[in-house]
Amino acid sequence: MKRNDDKRQRIVKSAKRLIHRQGYHKTTLAHIAHHSGVTIGNIYYYFKTKKQIVNAIIDERTDKFMVRAHEWEEDPNPRNRLLSFLEIPPTIEKAITKYGCSVGSLLQELNKTSDIEPDIANKTLQAQIDWVVEQFRLLGKNDPEGEAHHFIATIQGGCLLANSMQNHDILHLQLKRLKEDLIQGEDDV
Repeated sequence: MKRNDDKRQRIVKSAKRLIHRQGYHKTTLAHIAHHSGVTIGNIYYYFKTKKQIVNAIIDERTDKFMVRAHEWEEDPNPRNRLLSFLEIPPTIEKAITKYGCSVGSLLQELNKTSDIEPDIANKTLQAQIDWVVEQFRLLGKNDPEGEAHHFIATIQGGCLLANSMQNHDILHLQLKRLKEDLIQGEDDV
């Protein structure tokens, strides 16, 4: 059983990497098989369609975010939790600058097609927004949903501009401003 899980994980890992680099439409099951070292027959054993692989990628990304969010929640201060969230993009800035945000880029591409239902495609981003809304609610903000949308939109916009302009400094500046806003906001509550 462990060996089967390993093949499935290799397929998902390869698909995630290829789709982030090439895009959903340019990545074929044959590409995924070659990159993962798993035969195309085994790909079909685990996933009947590329859509199922993408669903697995979305589930994995959502689960990974929720694990991190639970770790951040060990800190009793929601402001510190949000600051921790802002530490993620700089750790993957080269990939963001070269290929865009793995979550945002995939979502943009999927929303241009009817292959994946919007509520499934949006799952990871919605989990992030919901979590950020809760942090702003705990901070006593009057409009936690608006604050969360601004927060996530600034991150995603910074990722998009960094990728489009091939300049990670754009992302750094946006993250710095969000951090400054959070730190200055300590006096507001």
